[in-house]
Amino acid sequence: MPARKPAAVKLREGNRGHRRIRTNELQGRGKPRCPEHLTDLERACWRSVVASLPPGTLTRADEQVLERMACAWAQFREACAGLRKSATIVRGDRGQAVRSPLLIVKNQAAAEMNNCGIQLGLSPLSRTRLTEVDPVSDDPLAILLGPEGRAWSDDTPVH
Repeated sequence: MPARKPAAVKLREGNRGHRRIRTNELQGRGKPRCPEHLTDLERACWRSVVASLPPGTLTRADEQVLERMACAWAQFREACAGLRKSATIVRGDRGQAVRSPLLIVKNQAAAEMNNCGIQLGLSPLSRTRLTEVDPVSDDPLAILLGPEGRAWSDDTPVH
């Protein structure tokens, strides 16, 4: 069974199933903070992920997933750089041909990036479903009164 999507994600996707969206779920607070112990490459990856999502999507509750994503992305890049400088097949301890350990690191980092990307809404499929959300669009009174809050006042011209 797939994990339940948060209400914010369902709202951004447009609620194609027309099911009731529970808006009373707990919300994360604050903006995510980049941990000080990250390397320069990991910080660059962190900033890239944060900048790629719509403002207000991430909260402090997402910090650990962002950290895992940044570390995995940095490992992936380092493994790719190492593979460009060496062969993918190397000699093992007994002289036999084996896959480079960098391939294993690269594949594990790619799997972690994929896992974190799905959790953060970064997969190509989830990204195509995201839209901007009007914060007052769920308020029935705001919908009735319109964006100016005066759709039914005497000052509103009749069209």
